[in-house]
Amino acid sequence: MGFDLLVKMQPSRKRRKEGEVFVIQPFENTFDYGKVIRTKLPSKNLMVEGMNLIYIYNQHSKEVDIPEELNPNKLLIPPQIVNNQGWLKGYFQTVDIQSVLEEEKNIDFGFWDIKIKGYVDEEGERLDHVPAIHEDFGIGSYGSVGYSVKKVFDLYHEGDY
Repeated sequence: MGFDLLVKMQPSRKRRKEGEVFVIQPFENTFDYGKVIRTKLPSKNLMVEGMNLIYIYNQHSKEVDIPEELNPNKLLIPPQIVNNQGWLKGYFQTVDIQSVLEEEKNIDFGFWDIKIKGYVDEEGERLDHVPAIHEDFGIGSYGSVGYSVKKVFDLYHEGDY
């Protein structure tokens, strides 16, 4: 994955906090909003242990305006488990902190685990159903987030998605 999938902004070494609202820039002066839903994930999978669960919302802006509320029913891409590289390298920029809502905690999502050939939650625990929203189980970073967002953009072939 190329490193030019997101526009670089201000790097940060701060520890992640649940409820952090951040922006990514898939294109110059086009901001998409994300939120840290969980930090320091516990997991049997050592690669996922200690990582962050984030949502990227289908909410865009031409400038960084702090949204009053992000709609958990309108995600741009499936939930992602990511490391801290997006912030460390400046591709994710924290702009606010808001409470993680119960509605956000209760989204029906999961991850396809190729090892067990089944769906799991963010901690790697097997789910007993096919979740409404799903992604492959594993750790991502700013590159995988940028790739997924650009893929959505390419599907719509519009200047403003």
